[in-house]
Amino acid sequence: MKKFNILILTLISCYTFAQNTATITLTASKQGPTTATIVQEDVHFHPNLGIGLADVELKPVVSVNFNEKVSEKSVIQLTEPKMMRLQYGGGAVNKTWMLFLQPGDDLTITFSENADVTFAGTNANYQTFLKNYFLENQYQYLPVFGYKPSQIDNKSVVQQSDSLKKVRMEAFEKFKTANPAVPAFEAYVNATAITEPALTRRAIQEKIMRRNRVVMLDPAQRKELEDATLADFKILPDEALLSQAYRDELRNWALIPSTRKFPLQSQSRYEISPEALKDVYASSKEKLANYPKQKEYLLTYWLNYAATAIPSVETSKTLLADYKTTFPQSPYSEYIAKLIAVKESLQAGTAVPDITLLNTDSSAVSVSSLQGKPVCMVFSFTIGQHEPGLKVLEDKYGDKVSFVYVSVATGIPLSTWKQYAKDRPNAKHLWASDENIEILKEKYAIDIRYPYLVIDKAAKVANRWVPQEFPDNKALETELQKVSQ
Repeated sequence: MKKFNILILTLISCYTFAQNTATITLTASKQGPTTATIVQEDVHFHPNLGIGLADVELKPVVSVNFNEKVSEKSVIQLTEPKMMRLQYGGGAVNKTWMLFLQPGDDLTITFSENADVTFAGTNANYQTFLKNYFLENQYQYLPVFGYKPSQIDNKSVVQQSDSLKKVRMEAFEKFKTANPAVPAFEAYVNATAITEPALTRRAIQEKIMRRNRVVMLDPAQRKELEDATLADFKILPDEALLSQAYRDELRNWALIPSTRKFPLQSQSRYEISPEALKDVYASSKEKLANYPKQKEYLLTYWLNYAATAIPSVETSKTLLADYKTTFPQSPYSEYIAKLIAVKESLQAGTAVPDITLLNTDSSAVSVSSLQGKPVCMVFSFTIGQHEPGLKVLEDKYGDKVSFVYVSVATGIPLSTWKQYAKDRPNAKHLWASDENIEILKEKYAIDIRYPYLVIDKAAKVANRWVPQEFPDNKALETELQKVSQ
């Protein structure tokens, strides 16, 4: 009896393992200087430098160097259906295909000498269908459709995009007669096939409206584009969240009515007004009441936006209180609460947190040592970011304000950064290690949308929430005028 129980437990364990994994075998026809990588598109919110929570995490789960071997078998953890990107490259060849994988799949992927790919095994037919009818996103089709960047009118691209939608839908109906599709796969195909042409149509029409120039659309033009979105978008089953195009259009569709009631503030490049944010949060909760995953997705998105992109904390506190009640088990509530606490600690008049970073000569420099005159601290998420655009302000206010550029680009060694960071009479450069970047996230709430911190002569926060604006950073200049008087 004891042996029988052990056998039963072993079988249950094996079954459970199979239901939480997928097996992938990558094979090449021969050894050569090429690699194949599978990147999982994991649609869930996770901390991301500069924007609080990002809604999708790209995670490499399998990688094979065919210069070393011609085949490799891997088992990946998988508890629910996921979209994957199959990337193949080497020499002059770089290709990407979309994959749809489920727990229990056992898939063999074979690459030929001409860089084509075939599939065998469990649900191989899904992969073949995606290979034949879907690229990575709608932008990959633009060259195929004859898109010309210098040309204002590319309406022929819209016609071909609409034709592709028809071809995809007809092909999928035929596919389902021989291959019953699981709900998640059907939702992805329908969501992408329906939404991508709408995104393409809007992008081409907006280009025509702008006449290939960097200009703002007038109210009538914006209304035309928004009306098309409101007319075209349809809510699909929750599994449609697997589609990037659908997620993008879902947010846009939900936001338009709220920004019409409470227009975007023209002086800010990013900010949705607090009133519009509260409104879209409430309307998303109501409209998606029967779609629990999409409701949680949108409410988390708007809450994160309130906590990171709105300078004040009142809106995020209000939304967080409702969010905790609506999703009492959500893992994101604590994270957002911490963001709000950091933002409260950086309101005007509060002491600037101290941290020690490295100068271009590798010497340690504390923020507290910068006292003496006002400071414009600039957080750079890439090497040299913001410097060309701030040169005019440096020249104008450099004798009264110290400009300090802080590199918060992860993974950049100090030695590499030094090659590009050149101090000037009115500008200093500091480097943050990956460890210190984490501290800056916690103490300074570094955010790509608000890369400037203005500090007054008394080493107090004058304004932490100065947006980046093109082409002249008027809001930043206003703050520099105040502290330099």
